[in-house]
Amino acid sequence: MENSKKTGMFEKVEATIQKTLVPIANKVDNNAYLTAIKKGMVVMTPVLLLGSIAAIFPSIPEFIQTQGVVNWFETYGYIFSILSKVSLGLVGLYAVLSISYFLSESYKLYTVGSMMLSAIAFLIVSMDVDDNGNIVASYLDSKGLFTAIFIAIISVKIYQFFTVHKLVIKMPEGVPDFVSSSFELITPTAAIGVIFIVIRAVTDQLSGGVLLPQVVMDVLAPAIGSLDSLWVLYFVLVLRLVFWFFGIHSAVLSPILSPILVQYLSENIAAHEAGEPLKHVITGGAMSAFANFTGSGVTIGLVLAMLFSRSLRYKKVGAVAILPTLFGINEPVLFGVPIILNPVLMIPFIFGGAFVGILPMIAMKIGLLNYPIFDPPYVPVFVEGFLTGFDWRSIIIQLVQVGLSFMLYLPFFKVLEKQELDQEEKNKEEKHSFVISEEDEAYLTDIDF
Repeated sequence: MENSKKTGMFEKVEATIQKTLVPIANKVDNNAYLTAIKKGMVVMTPVLLLGSIAAIFPSIPEFIQTQGVVNWFETYGYIFSILSKVSLGLVGLYAVLSISYFLSESYKLYTVGSMMLSAIAFLIVSMDVDDNGNIVASYLDSKGLFTAIFIAIISVKIYQFFTVHKLVIKMPEGVPDFVSSSFELITPTAAIGVIFIVIRAVTDQLSGGVLLPQVVMDVLAPAIGSLDSLWVLYFVLVLRLVFWFFGIHSAVLSPILSPILVQYLSENIAAHEAGEPLKHVITGGAMSAFANFTGSGVTIGLVLAMLFSRSLRYKKVGAVAILPTLFGINEPVLFGVPIILNPVLMIPFIFGGAFVGILPMIAMKIGLLNYPIFDPPYVPVFVEGFLTGFDWRSIIIQLVQVGLSFMLYLPFFKVLEKQELDQEEKNKEEKHSFVISEEDEAYLTDIDF
């Protein structure tokens, strides 16, 4: 009776989630703006990687204090500064280009033209000129990231409006496509130039000369800064795991999270280069290495429990899952156990997984682990954690995560294991009930048909 009540409660929760979260997730996946933002942020991964490497290399003389190494960095160290400026120093510009590309692609517009229009609009409101006529690019980096997102969407929509309402110059048939497309851009380019010059002038007038990206940053500061709160971060991790539990990829949250994580990484790197204290405990690298250690829900404990299981099925699932798990891939566990829609594993996966995932960030806050300055490429666990902040203590923290994960999942897994062992025993008995005796088998063998 008690089990049926629990099952009934779970079914009610599932039905509620299906009515609320699933439609939201579907709308996010089908939303052209959010999809463009998500894809645009992913495209910038090599840019972030280059900027991270450029920030790390100047620290080499601190570890290798030979005169040759020190002299080399004194002479050629400016190279890494250039790499940093053209990568992280222009991340806002790259964002407006990549997002406008994917958004215009979904609208079947001329992609190169859309990228150019968005870049023009972004530079008008974000770039400044000093008294000597030199360009000041202070807001082309992560400080202009959210402005870039808004402008990419607005610019493409303006271009689409001109195209749909045929407010473009059409060339005769026979003119090459690239020439025709260039002439089509004339009227939307003029419109965007006028619109964003007016926006720039109004912003300057109302803010006393403060550029639009700074105004946007000031408005969004409470929301952007909230992710550094451990309570907010825990809620975000729980929400991601709730999506996963109901079979929805947590990437539905990336249009919201990715710009913040990119900005946090850029600010941490800038602070590291300037020798200032780092502020942010969460970046894309930290999210992958720690919050999603061995996969969403930190499922390494469940995999280890399965490897030592008396159940043949779970032992096989554990053997298949262990290698992917060491590279942060836990789809074999999510779908093989399964975890998805499994009421027994709901608590350890969602709430336990979020708790174990946030532990390294707590360690950062209390000074037991370096703050992240690098988003590592695709590498195994432990290595990824070390590279995130170049701190050997990350290995100890992650071993603690392994132990906690095992202790959290084990009692819940034992429930599943008992159910599976009972089923395996039942299957074995049913199989034996259909097997004839040895005497009958010998008798049938001797019969001459």
